Amino acid sequence: MLSRDDALNRILDRATADPGFRETMLRDPKAAISTLLGIELPTALEVVVHEETPSRLHIVLPPAGDALDDASLEAVSGGTVDWNNLNFPM
Repeated sequence: MLSRDDALNRILDRATADPGFRETMLRDPKAAISTLLGIELPTALEVVVHEETPSRLHIVLPPAGDALDDASLEAVSGGTVDWNNLNFPM
């Protein structure tokens, strides 16, 4: 299983080297990630991509409260994510 950090590094490396992939990440990130990593992301997972600029800084805050169940939180905090077995709140 690919770790979260390894997956993110592959995504960022490809987006840096391939302008077409970068554009797809901005337009349809789930499709871009699925194609690159050869996985299907859960329907309930929303992927949002932001592009920083010299005049715009993005800060990602962790979820408020218990957004993930304990097993999913443990998987994420351990650095390895089984994207197909995360339990997202509806």
